[in-house]
Amino acid sequence: MTIQVRLIRIAGCILLFSALFLASCTTDPTKKPRALGIEREKEILVICTNKVWREVEDTLRKKIEVPIHAVRWEPIFEIAQVEPQVVSYYKEWDKIILIESLENMQLLSQVVDKEILKKIGEGQGLFFTNVDIWSRGQRIAGLAAPKDDQLLPLVKFHGDRIFKDFLRQLEEREKERMFLSGRNSTLADSLTRCCGFSIMLPKVYERVLVDTLPDNQILYVHQDPVRSILISWQDDSQPFDLSPEGLAAMRDSLLANVFPGMHTLAERIDTSTVAANNIPRLRIYGVWENRKEISGGIYISQIISDQAEHRRYYLDCLLFCPNARLNKYRYILQLDWIMNSFNFAHKI
Repeated sequence: MTIQVRLIRIAGCILLFSALFLASCTTDPTKKPRALGIEREKEILVICTNKVWREVEDTLRKKIEVPIHAVRWEPIFEIAQVEPQVVSYYKEWDKIILIESLENMQLLSQVVDKEILKKIGEGQGLFFTNVDIWSRGQRIAGLAAPKDDQLLPLVKFHGDRIFKDFLRQLEEREKERMFLSGRNSTLADSLTRCCGFSIMLPKVYERVLVDTLPDNQILYVHQDPVRSILISWQDDSQPFDLSPEGLAAMRDSLLANVFPGMHTLAERIDTSTVAANNIPRLRIYGVWENRKEISGGIYISQIISDQAEHRRYYLDCLLFCPNARLNKYRYILQLDWIMNSFNFAHKI
């Protein structure tokens, strides 16, 4: 059985139990419960009346449900609407958009102070943000106006800002939790001494020992969801093909012993130049599939040249995450940050 088959089967058996997250909520009535955001990491709750929702839904979806290039185009966030009178059932949501006017006010007075309410009454409307209103770790983005018919222009004007605020929230949380298992500094030090480079991995990544891997390749894997990081290096004197077809062929060749049957789609490759640790890198973003196993996913790679040591490094980060409820953007962030931590030993 190949490593890929084993990893995919392990991933398919992993279940998310909501009780694990519910258990984190305090029963002390004097304290706010922790917002439930992990199992709803893609979902933003929109609180407004059905009348307002009919007016703003199309515009709000275009502003908030921004897609990313995955196996399919998938939105980073998805929005769902409820009316204000049932909000008590959703007060532990971590991402909320409140759209309300003074003429039909039900929740504004709970979210903003009297000074803000006064400003709303004196103007054409405003955008505001607030945190930890009903739950800890909660962010509320609000659009408020004196009358309902003034709300749609606010959605058009502030929708992009609301998206960016929630995206920044996601990125900040991801930086905090990706190393909850700890940083594998021992590994980074060992690679510096033995291999001429370092990279910082969370401790949840385990090295996979495969007898078919050559001496110039190292593989690390995390299984929930499946993420693999392959580090390969070779002499930098040989030219290589930077066309999409050439990059796809090179990747398939390097991963053939690890993931037999994997095929990199040349037509889905995007490239850009990035820099980290003062080292320029070619970043490659694309899609892979295994038609035999009926599986697929995305990958991110970096090609890095060490002119001082006449080496060329190829870092390949693969993601297999068939669960559509999980936010793939956060795993892309993780993999980018891991690759960006790569450094040459002679620069440390």
